[in-house]
Amino acid sequence: MLSHTFWQRRFGGETGITGRTIGLDGVLRTVVGVLRPEAESLAKADLWIPIREDLALESQGNPGGDGRACETARATVSCDEHRSGRRGVPLGGNGLRTNAAGAHDAAGRGGLSAELALRLALGARRGQVIRLMLLESVLLAVCGGLVGLLLAVWSVGGLRGMIPDILPRLQQMSVDGRVLAFTVAVSILTGIIFGLAPALGASRTDLNEALRQGGGRGALRGGRQRARTVLLVGEVALALVLLVGAGLMLRSFLKVTAVNPGFRGDNLLTMRLNLPKGKYGDDLRRAHFCRSVVERLETLPGVRSAAAMCYLPLRVDFLAMRVSVQGFQVYGQPEAPAGQEPTADFRVVTPGYLKTMGIQLRQGRGFTERDTVEAPRVILVNETLARRYFSKAEAVGQRLRLGGASDPRQIVGVVADVKLYGLDWKVEPAVYIPYEQEPARTLSLVLRAASDPTSLSAAVRREILSVDPDQPVSDVRTMEEVVSDSLVLRRLSVWMLGVFAALALMLATVGVYGLTAYAVSRRTHEIGLRMALGAAPSSVMRMVLGRGLLIALVGVALGLPGALALARLIQGLLFGVPATDPLVFVGVPVLLALVAAVACFVPARRAIRINPVEALRCE
Repeated sequence: MLSHTFWQRRFGGETGITGRTIGLDGVLRTVVGVLRPEAESLAKADLWIPIREDLALESQGNPGGDGRACETARATVSCDEHRSGRRGVPLGGNGLRTNAAGAHDAAGRGGLSAELALRLALGARRGQVIRLMLLESVLLAVCGGLVGLLLAVWSVGGLRGMIPDILPRLQQMSVDGRVLAFTVAVSILTGIIFGLAPALGASRTDLNEALRQGGGRGALRGGRQRARTVLLVGEVALALVLLVGAGLMLRSFLKVTAVNPGFRGDNLLTMRLNLPKGKYGDDLRRAHFCRSVVERLETLPGVRSAAAMCYLPLRVDFLAMRVSVQGFQVYGQPEAPAGQEPTADFRVVTPGYLKTMGIQLRQGRGFTERDTVEAPRVILVNETLARRYFSKAEAVGQRLRLGGASDPRQIVGVVADVKLYGLDWKVEPAVYIPYEQEPARTLSLVLRAASDPTSLSAAVRREILSVDPDQPVSDVRTMEEVVSDSLVLRRLSVWMLGVFAALALMLATVGVYGLTAYAVSRRTHEIGLRMALGAAPSSVMRMVLGRGLLIALVGVALGLPGALALARLIQGLLFGVPATDPLVFVGVPVLLALVAAVACFVPARRAIRINPVEALRCE
């Protein structure tokens, strides 16, 4: 039987075609009829022959072969031709041309199962098929490992640029040879492990079933589908754990950056000086040098005020330990046993320190130029010390005996608490001493500029060298940079955990999209049948989206225990955020659900556009 289109195209609509003999594959066949035009909606085939006769001929032409497989392959090729858009190829001795598609098209329609079925049907051995799939899997894994290695090398360079000078060892980090070997080994092992199971399964493909349906829904084994789903659920669970950890660290980091350090860091320029012991061995020389430098800096155009101190807040060589800590005794109160006396952080500062740093004076007065070595010994204390040891009395006027000194010092003022070691550090009692009464060889200078402080760097160096041409100046930077450097460890933790979480989220998104798209392609016949029976596109959309969201929700449920465990593990690193922060533990699952919905939307949209006639034609 001829299709109406083929009859018109090849024979010009000849009315006497019935009974005419034509050659097809070397066999003479008699035309018994022409199909009506509307019958072509069933399948886009040019010629129709009896299936039993075709089976017999195929078996005779291929001794020992599987005639059913050959017939099924021909049927698949024929009914899908109009989708591929290929031209006809000669099939008979009379030069007739009919539609046909190659093995590549069958494999493209049916996926890997159809391709392997064709290879096996053409004589490929099972071991060859397994080796082929393993080779492809290992090559993909190695290529992915190489790309990851390049990203790692690039990331290490970026990390080195984020690390300040106070952590020199971290600036020397690089990609180690052992890490490189480990990466290569993991890539190869990953390719073998995750390629072996699919290879063994695919090599057991039912040839008849795979070729009959082109690798369609019948070739999809429930076990393989469940394995894919389990892996995807694991990806979502892992993404949840990492996203919760990153969310907690990010929330903690934002809390830290919002902490008031107790001073104004804008328009401040800082630098460090180390006075040589041989040249500045006595207190008078150190005091004279410091006073001369500060006076010169205050006269510079664009400088509003200048000061000096022994240690700058948030700028120490060891972020994990306190410096310049001494014990003290409250004069007039019972002395604590040796080794059990209270301690406080000591800072030696010049008179303009409070004004320059923008530290508020709560009670009393600050230091003046009259607080010299000949003047009475005075000190300032912070609010924490005043509140802890003078809660029922005025702190100003009280006296403290510092360290092993025999003479007490009088408290002349109370200043606001300042974060000395880190924005996330607990404020401890602190004591401020006039520089001229305790001149230190370690000196930090700070000046407040009217605008951009970095423009004053060269002028500041010139003024210091005019006092002492041999005095080096180091670590010139703004106070905002100092504050930022004090957060480097937290910033690195947030950055690294955030990158891992983003990669996990990306993999989960790709996985949800891939599995959903694959499921839609396998259920084309089912979806077409549903829509042919009257199912609304919205119901098909809900069906596809529901499957992806269900996988995401199962992954979220399985990942929550791991997320809670990780939260407890990093609880000591959190600041101002509980380990079970509701914003994170609610926001992350919602984010995953939204991402899964977006990933499923494209396959769902493709599903509702399936033409029922096209979906059912080849079944």
